[in-house]
Amino acid sequence: MNTYTIYTDGACHNNGSPFAQAGWGAVLTNPQGDTLEIAGPVPEGQPQTNSRAELMAVAEALKQCKQPAPIILHTDSEYIAKALQGWLASWKAKGWKKSDRKPPEHLDLWQRIDQLLQGKKVTTHWVKAHSGILGNERADALASLGARGEKLSKRSRRPVEAA
Repeated sequence: MNTYTIYTDGACHNNGSPFAQAGWGAVLTNPQGDTLEIAGPVPEGQPQTNSRAELMAVAEALKQCKQPAPIILHTDSEYIAKALQGWLASWKAKGWKKSDRKPPEHLDLWQRIDQLLQGKKVTTHWVKAHSGILGNERADALASLGARGEKLSKRSRRPVEAA
């Protein structure tokens, strides 16, 4: 295993309501086979949406990839998968504007992700949510913890099964 394998997810309880609480979760296995599970809430004062939580999961996971090794990122968000597979570069080239000439939602996180991607080789895969893929199911559970306001950072020697 000479790569990072990452699964990310976001969750939002009461999405769309004034009482919404969002959280993110990620599971990553490093090139040595060690696994890190991380989770946290979307901070107060920021939009409490599932979309923002999904993006935070990607940013927080990429932040952990400090070794020069390829990254395989799995997400159940088609939007994030497509953005990382090409839209992001296009938005950046157009001054952070989409085809409708508006900036992408949560521009601050997209710019942060863009910075974290610099110098990294990332392959992004979309996975179907709730389809029994172990890494995705675990990221989903971690995101729910984050949406309840909990934070987690737990290391283990057990790699997550690949999709």
